[in-house]
Amino acid sequence: MCASNDTVDSGSSSRSRSEHPPLRCHCNQVAPLRTVRFNGGRNAGRAFYGCSGWPDSCGFLRWVDEVDELRDMEDKLMEAATENAELRLQIDQLERRVRELLNASKNKQEQIEELAIESDVMRERMYSAYADRKLLVFCVISWVMFFLAFMLKN
Repeated sequence: MCASNDTVDSGSSSRSRSEHPPLRCHCNQVAPLRTVRFNGGRNAGRAFYGCSGWPDSCGFLRWVDEVDELRDMEDKLMEAATENAELRLQIDQLERRVRELLNASKNKQEQIEELAIESDVMRERMYSAYADRKLLVFCVISWVMFFLAFMLKN
């Protein structure tokens, strides 16, 4: 608490604290912002939050600069938590996209394998048809030769 040669001013501060809830003392009362008045003490002019029931109070006292540091740390922690949540969401979205791409890749691979089988079947049919045509040409030429040989003999 403040030294015995310090006095207290319970005036309000010009700094806005609207972004944070007001501090409450151990009595669960809103702790007003006060300033130590100069009376030769080392804390002269220093702002603090104190119990609204001072001097007959619960003894609550928090220096403004310490509260500001805590609130700054809380703000940074909240920003980090928000950024972490956003990054986690992005990671989840990217992991979902990777799964989609892997499934699409697997489907494309299956299609490629099916096309390769179809290609092999078509190649076999083409070779078979080519062999059949060669046999047909051979047969036709043989018959023509047989016919010519038969005609020349007669």
